[in-house]
Amino acid sequence: MMPIQGIRPARKLVSIFSANENLAEDQLTLALAKTAAARGETVLMLDCKNGELMDHAGIVYNKTLADVIYNDAEIGDVKYVTANEHFTAAAAGDLPLESVLGSLAALSLEYDWVFVGVPSGCTPEHVRLAGASDVNLLAFDSESDRFMRAYWMIDAVRRHYPNYDPQLVSFGNPLDAVSASTMLNDTINEFLGAPPPYVGHGVSNVMARAVLRMINETGPQIRVA
Repeated sequence: MMPIQGIRPARKLVSIFSANENLAEDQLTLALAKTAAARGETVLMLDCKNGELMDHAGIVYNKTLADVIYNDAEIGDVKYVTANEHFTAAAAGDLPLESVLGSLAALSLEYDWVFVGVPSGCTPEHVRLAGASDVNLLAFDSESDRFMRAYWMIDAVRRHYPNYDPQLVSFGNPLDAVSASTMLNDTINEFLGAPPPYVGHGVSNVMARAVLRMINETGPQIRVA
C-alpha cells in the first residue's frame, strides 16, 4: 500500500513532550503512529521512556538501542515490526536521552515519520531534542494553573531556539480545556511573542488526524541557535 497522494510528510522527526506528569501523551504518540501507518506511510515509534511506551503499545521486546551501543547488537535487532508492516517500534532502553540524539538522524532517514516519546519535564536534553526535531508536540494539563509548566518549557526552549513553535495538546478535565488554553495562549503572547498553535484536547483518531494534517500544512520550522 502506497501513501495516499498529497499527504506524504514533508518532515520526519516528531517529538512528543509532556509538561506535566501522568498525562495521556503515550496514547497520543501511539495514535499518531497507527494513523500514519494506516495511511501507508512508514513509521518508527521510538520509546525513550524506559519501555513505558512499548508496554502501552503491547509490544514485547528484548533488545534496545542500549544493546546496540553497549553490547554490540545489530540495529535491526531492536526494530520490532507490528501487525501493520508500515509500523515499526524500538526502545532506547537505559540509554540516556542525550545519547539517543546521535542515532535519530540516521534512523529518520529510513521512515516517513519518526515519533519520539520522552519522559515528562524539561532538561537540557529535552531542549536539544526540541531543537533537533522537525516538529514538536507539547502536552499540558488543563487543570488549575498547571498549564504554566508548558509556558516555562516553551520559554526555556525559545531561549536557545527562538522560533520553537510546538503544537499544543491539552489533557485533563475537558471542561477546563478552553479556559486553560486561552490563558496559556495569552500568557505566551504577552511575554514570549507569538503563541504556538493549539490543536485540541485529549486523544482520539480525529485528534491524531488533525495533528498530522497540521504538520503537513504548516511550513518547516526555522530555528536560530
